[in-house]
Amino acid sequence: KLVSTDKILLCASNFYIKSPLVLITLGKIFDVSEQLAGNFHFSTIAPASTKYIYNSYTNLPRISEHIPKHNSKLNDNDFGYFLAGLIEGDGWFGKKELHIIFYETDISLAYYIKKRIGFGNVYKIKNKKAVRYICKHQKGLLFILHLISGKLVSNYKYEQLIKHNYNEDFNITILPPSNIISLDNFWLAGFTQADGCFHISLVKSKTHKTGYSVRLEFSIKQKDEIPLKLLYNTVKMGNISQYTTKIWCYKSSGFKTAAVLIEYFDTFNLFAGKYVSFVKFRKVYIMITKGRHLEQEGIIKIKSIARKGSSETSTQEV
Repeated sequence: KLVSTDKILLCASNFYIKSPLVLITLGKIFDVSEQLAGNFHFSTIAPASTKYIYNSYTNLPRISEHIPKHNSKLNDNDFGYFLAGLIEGDGWFGKKELHIIFYETDISLAYYIKKRIGFGNVYKIKNKKAVRYICKHQKGLLFILHLISGKLVSNYKYEQLIKHNYNEDFNITILPPSNIISLDNFWLAGFTQADGCFHISLVKSKTHKTGYSVRLEFSIKQKDEIPLKLLYNTVKMGNISQYTTKIWCYKSSGFKTAAVLIEYFDTFNLFAGKYVSFVKFRKVYIMITKGRHLEQEGIIKIKSIARKGSSETSTQEV
């Protein structure tokens, strides 16, 4: 059940990062009473007593305040893993055509994919805050097949390739999925780019002197449960559930999970709007390791980080 509680105004602001792919649009103002779709959410949740205790923050892994240089020049092997994850997240193969959907804030990535493949087009999706990359060119598709062969992790998209006879039509042996998610390549970055969400929550609490507890939640929603189960088996934290809509969701709000993910995404970068969401998530984690989430000034700063440059917000009831 979703209810309107605090009204949150998001102000337009500038966020500058040197990489041309790391872009963010100016924020808009929303006063909402329902969940909004998007890469990043800031929420205040209805008053509730919470059992979360944050006296263990001193034992959390420390990370550098310095954000590693963003790497947009991936070699073909790294790009292949990223593209495989992206396709398994929000892409599909038809008869001699590939479609990938991107959030509007990730439009620069869509054009990067087009440039890197050398073929295809990017289209705005009517009445949606999204764009679509479509490749129907023989050489472009062949290059994509070479890039992702053996790098898919589950059968769903692989079976689309087999169904549409890509191996015969393109005279290529398409290697089967690995059924493994590794934190040593770009696959999870691509998969998260497609459907991942970094969520900073301020939860009203009667047991915290600031009146709020802070949560860092990472989630991914998918029709195919296999990648989510593989992700759970890799990080060994979080949980998997299925909605009544038959959509599966991996979710973790643990700070230790956040530490593992930050270490991974510091090396295997996200792009565009999703990268900006990750940077905010990272900043708040650093504040938590210093105990600033237990101070009133820290809560104010966390609110500021969550709001800066955001285009959407949500109010939820637990």
